[in-house]
Amino acid sequence: MSIYLDQETISPETGRLGTRFLLYPQVPHLAGYEKPETVWISTSPNEIQPGPADRRMYVADPLFEKPVYEYPFQPPFTGEQHPPAEAGPDGHFDHLDPSSRQFVCAHVFASLRRVLDIWESYLGHEVVWHFSQTYERLEIIPFVSWNNAQSGYGYMEFGTELSDRETVYPYALNFDVIAHEFGHALIFAEMGTPVGGNANREYFGYHESVSDLIALISLLHFDSVLDRLLRSTRGNLLTMNELNRIAELSGDRQIRTASNDRKMSTVTDAVHDLSKPFTGAIFDTLVEIYHHNAVDGNLVDLPESISHDRLFELGHHEIELIGHRFADAFNAREFLLKSALANARDLMGSAIARSWSALNPDTLNYALAGAAIADQLDALGNSAAGDILMENLAWREILVRT
Repeated sequence: MSIYLDQETISPETGRLGTRFLLYPQVPHLAGYEKPETVWISTSPNEIQPGPADRRMYVADPLFEKPVYEYPFQPPFTGEQHPPAEAGPDGHFDHLDPSSRQFVCAHVFASLRRVLDIWESYLGHEVVWHFSQTYERLEIIPFVSWNNAQSGYGYMEFGTELSDRETVYPYALNFDVIAHEFGHALIFAEMGTPVGGNANREYFGYHESVSDLIALISLLHFDSVLDRLLRSTRGNLLTMNELNRIAELSGDRQIRTASNDRKMSTVTDAVHDLSKPFTGAIFDTLVEIYHHNAVDGNLVDLPESISHDRLFELGHHEIELIGHRFADAFNAREFLLKSALANARDLMGSAIARSWSALNPDTLNYALAGAAIADQLDALGNSAAGDILMENLAWREILVRT
């Protein structure tokens, strides 16, 4: 499981097998995230070329403005390019100036490679691109004149967003957006695509939901995010917090929210709105698994009068008391709570990843997708987590209560 991802890159003979990059966990114009962090990817320095590029993906940075890809215009880009990002004398890329164009190229490459590492560790096998019969590698375009980002057949490209109506920021520095776009490619690779484009509406909502969840779970692999999250909540994730900000653009704006109260009867057919009940059910389950880990592991002492089942139906007084008890535990056992959260993250990530082999894009709906994840939670040895998910799916009106 991915809790061991970083340990697996260590070799007693040569040190770390992977390559160092600097990544921003959140966009750098957010307070507290102004400095990038060191992250290792699994590709070794002798396997990375300038660009950066390796056998799975490469960056192409056009010298002149390139229109966004749209059929029939597709990769590869063959025009003139800016000077590529290059490794330092030690073979690593953490020497690049964060204000440079080359840093942006390295950032988007390493973000995608890091997310690939995480989800291959959950899957237990190498991902084969859904476009592999046409292209051997994923092409990454870090700069296009467009207020959006997209994942297409053989490529991903990233535009810019306007912050506070003054400053333009590249989406290639937004880890959430990068991981979300990667999520679409990952689902296509592992689950396939609908035959003849005949998928139902929930298939498209599922794509948005699970891509958001891929971004969220990938974000939780930054130690600083786990630390900041637990500090800000004093260990009690029942409160609104940084974990549920997806593709965050600034301190108080967000594109999608994983923590929500939406049910199938309260959403529209607009794909991002439609995705919210499924995202919410998975998010609630992740939080409940963490809380169960903490309580069942004797990290938090709750009074017998409080049932730890159905956390999201507890009253205000009960939630307040839980918060106090978690705060006490955080003060005494911060590292153990962090481990409990990492284990919940990896259990849910593994279950989501392994559910894809049981799903058919032509027949997929939320009920089938949710049940497949619950089955994997059971197969991973946590049937209680599967039961929690089924209850949450029922509350969201995705499943009918029996």
